[in-house]
Amino acid sequence: MENLYTAIDDTQENHNSYEIDLLRQVKENGWRSTHVSGSDDGSPSFTYTTGFWLSLRRPEIILFDFPPALAHNVLGQIYRILGGGEDLQTNVPLEGILSGETVYFFPVKPEKIAEYLLSSTWFYKNDGFPCLQLVWPDQAGNFPWQSDFDAKLLRLQPDITENGWP
Repeated sequence: MENLYTAIDDTQENHNSYEIDLLRQVKENGWRSTHVSGSDDGSPSFTYTTGFWLSLRRPEIILFDFPPALAHNVLGQIYRILGGGEDLQTNVPLEGILSGETVYFFPVKPEKIAEYLLSSTWFYKNDGFPCLQLVWPDQAGNFPWQSDFDAKLLRLQPDITENGWP
């Protein structure tokens, strides 16, 4: 496994308290989640990981519109799954991530990684890293690309994927 040059390798005297805390959590736990609250302009909240790529050589993960604690727990479960040697298949329905629900993982566009995963981009020194978007269904089990998906939920889960949803 090749070595990555990350912010962990920097001297910490130039880091602010947020950055020092992020680095500490990645060193201690292998990863960290960052939650970004939704905004007044209607942008949804989202949570993403930093450290999956460094610790496991697996893509970072982003998901939208989960409460911070739930998002952290889901991402922690994914970290344990990946740490156990499993891979996340992309572009196919997967079970076992959310209790009783099917989800999808899709690769995220590089420009969207830079737009949404600011702490991870800082951490990896803008050196590119993969990311997957976890896409969840509505209460009826429909996904955003399906005509029966609950239209009220569309704005809560934007498509930031490389090739667009099916």
